[in-house]
Amino acid sequence: MWNSVFKRDFMSFFYGASAYFILAVYSLMSAIATFFWGEYLITANNSLISFFAFQPQIMAVIIPAITMRSWSEERRNGTIENLLTFPITAFHLVIAKFAAAYAISMVMLLFSLPFLITSSLYFQIDWGGVFCSYLGAMGAAAVLTAAGCVVSALVSIPAAAYLLGLLFGILWINFNWGWLITSGMKNVPFYFERVLNFGDVYQNFLNGQLNLAGIFYFVSLPILLLFLNWLIVDNRRVQK
Repeated sequence: MWNSVFKRDFMSFFYGASAYFILAVYSLMSAIATFFWGEYLITANNSLISFFAFQPQIMAVIIPAITMRSWSEERRNGTIENLLTFPITAFHLVIAKFAAAYAISMVMLLFSLPFLITSSLYFQIDWGGVFCSYLGAMGAAAVLTAAGCVVSALVSIPAAAYLLGLLFGILWINFNWGWLITSGMKNVPFYFERVLNFGDVYQNFLNGQLNLAGIFYFVSLPILLLFLNWLIVDNRRVQK
């Protein structure tokens, strides 16, 4: 049953013109960031650092526009009551909606493949470094998607869900949460601050450093957020 919800959410995204507008804005922002801020034409780009360096910031702007519809539009349209009566657990509902939004984010990221292929014609690509950078971007997208779904489940107004999702993304990407979490703790190894800081974790992926700490970071955060999403949805179902 969960795959029916997944297909419905994924396919319905492409029914409206807003989907193609979002994809166009993502492509435009990526091009501007790569060629102007990333100085693609004058920077060594064996691993396409000019492109991947700004992906988290761009995703923080774009992904909330995808996730805001996950639960908020269901509540606005009055269809969430019917959805919660489906013979499917709240856990599978949460997974299905997250998977649909994340799949859309991956379609968005696929738009970079022509750029990658074109770049490979002009200089030697470090495919290992590009692979690690893609994993880092996919991990960042997973966290932002899961967070956006949580916000959408909490807020009934899609525009408000977008703004709160955007706020989360900006704070998560730009603030050193590792320092905040470990600053009041005693006898905490110094490297914990770097392990918990998004900037350091993502930079390791850009540097081609694939390690268990980074993988755990990008796997555990979405799981934690999905668990929170499940609690919200399950509580709403119990109240029905």
